[in-house]
Amino acid sequence: MQRRPIIAILKHTFKESIRAKWLIMFTAVFFLLAINIPILVLIFVRYLPPNYLDVYLTYLITLSFPFLPLLALPMGAVSIVDERESGVLQYMLSNPVSRMEFFLGRYLGLLLSTSAIIVLGYGIAAGISYNVSAERYLQVSIPMVVGSLLNAIMLGLALLISVISKRKATALGIAIFSWFLFTVLSNLGLLSIVVSLAFSQFSVVGLVLLNPTETARLLAVMLTGGGINELGTTGLVIQNLLGQNAAFILSETLLCWAFGATAVSFLLFNRRDPV
Repeated sequence: MQRRPIIAILKHTFKESIRAKWLIMFTAVFFLLAINIPILVLIFVRYLPPNYLDVYLTYLITLSFPFLPLLALPMGAVSIVDERESGVLQYMLSNPVSRMEFFLGRYLGLLLSTSAIIVLGYGIAAGISYNVSAERYLQVSIPMVVGSLLNAIMLGLALLISVISKRKATALGIAIFSWFLFTVLSNLGLLSIVVSLAFSQFSVVGLVLLNPTETARLLAVMLTGGGINELGTTGLVIQNLLGQNAAFILSETLLCWAFGATAVSFLLFNRRDPV
């Protein structure tokens, strides 16, 4: 495996993604989630409390994390199937470029472009609007890192959708449905109570770990010191059953999701006909 083809495909994918209308639109939406109209008014009249970030950060995590899958899922889901339909994939693989080199270049290019939006969304909002000092950026970096990890998971799932789909429209439809499924399942409040009563509290743990969106949200809220309102019913059950190991288990689960989704995507891509 050579680095030159990977870097070339990575750069091309990154530039192509940055210019995409979907990414530009999502950047604006994500930024407005962090800086809404009331906050802008408070900043303008200089009434924004100095501890505003401490109070608002966990709420911002709860508000923004369900939308993070929308960043990678539509873009990744059409990336490979679109090139298969247009014949570009067959042309690329007919050159001295291996399937692994093409897949890694495409994955890393999409990962860098989409993760940059998450980092900029939290970072610029914190720097400009919240007037965060340098030493307090560590707190803001927590949702950046966890959000980027969730983004990597969704990108792996998106490429899996792109590999198994035969048409671009089909892949996009599955991606949007997947976002809806994860978003609905990430609101586990009443469902966790029903599952806990019908089976056991440990069933709720399995339910949470099967949903990377909820797992990432709970991890980010725990690491930023969120309270009962932000954790919700599922968070309280996780903390009660897993105790001090809760954050470690959630982070390990997200890493397994990221590695597993990407590995399965590549294995299927390696076996599929490029035509």
